[in-house]
Order: sequence, then C-alpha cells, then structure tokens
Amino acid sequence: MSASADLASLRAMGRPLITTRDAAVRLGRTASAASHLLRRLADAGVIRPVRRGLWAIEPDVDPMQLVPWVTAPYPSYISLWSALHAHGMLSQIPREIHAVSVGRPRRVDTSLGVLVVHQIAPEVFGGYETSDDGVALATAGKAVFDLAYLSATHGRRFRHLPEVSLGRGYRSRDTRAWVAKIPSARLRAITRDRIEMIEKSAASVAAS
Repeated sequence: MSASADLASLRAMGRPLITTRDAAVRLGRTASAASHLLRRLADAGVIRPVRRGLWAIEPDVDPMQLVPWVTAPYPSYISLWSALHAHGMLSQIPREIHAVSVGRPRRVDTSLGVLVVHQIAPEVFGGYETSDDGVALATAGKAVFDLAYLSATHGRRFRHLPEVSLGRGYRSRDTRAWVAKIPSARLRAITRDRIEMIEKSAASVAAS
C-alpha cells in the first residue's frame, strides 16, 4: 500500500488525532513500522507531530481537541479562562489551553499549543457541553464556578481573578447549584465569596 493510500485509510477513521498505536492497528503494521510511516508523512508535511506518539492527521485541528488525548483515561473538559474566552466573557486570548479533569494536574507542551490541566474533585466535575467536533466546553456558569472553586483550593495560582463580562449565557443559579455540591462548608463559603467577587466586578465594569 502506498503512503497516500495509508494516509487515506487513517483519515477514514474520522479522527483529527491518532496515536502511533492507532495507526499500527489500523494498517496492520508493527508499532515501529507505523512510527516510520508517520514520520515520513510528517516530513512530507501532510500530517503533524503533536507530541510523542500523537499525530494530527487533518490539516485544521482545533487545539482544544487535544484535551481528551492528554488526560485519558480520565475525563476532562475545557474550562476557566479558555471557556470564558470561548463564551465571549473574556476579551483577552489565553496563552494556554486550560482544562479541568479528575486526573492529576499537569502542563503539556505540544506543537499545537500548551495545555494546562487543573485537577478538580469528582463531586464538582461536570457542567459542560460537547460539540460535534468532540470539544467538551464548560458552560458559562460552570467556567465561573471552576475559576472560583480553584481559586479557593489553589489560591496561589489563582490569586488574581479576571474581569469578565457576564452575558446572556450566564445564569447565577446554575453557578450556585454547583456550590451546593461542595461537601466542605468552609470551601463552599470561600467559593461563594469568590463567585460574588467575579459577579460584582463584572457588574461594575458593565456599569462604567
């Protein structure tokens, strides 16, 4: 089979990203042979190496599609500054892609961008919607909650809360519903205070 036929077979899988193992299974090759093929295709400029063992086989891959590949086997979704910007609530474009997961926190450098994974407790994991291209994005209210929650649990890293614009997609009651899921009364109170700070700041900016 020619390299172009191999590429067509890989793209027929319908995934924007594949692992070397995926390619080996799909093409019936050894991992070494699949890796060699993928490097050849990358050298030809028709696919792109993303990080060790991971390849973008479509020309226009949304960096946000990286998230589940990096956090697997743990579930995750885009949140915090990245989700706020996606919802039009934050004008400044984040330099990194921010996601939350029940897995361990980590920072991953890839050819598509830097992904920062923040750990969140299982009881407050959720509140996202998945698009047709597989990107799981926090709702407006959940993105605000996640920011407030992580600022309460990881204060040093979230010392400065951003000024956001709370548009029509933001519902305060949804955010408060997530606060109620926090087992610790102390952490509930701190998170609620952080949310109120964000909301008051947004109201002040909107009124000015």
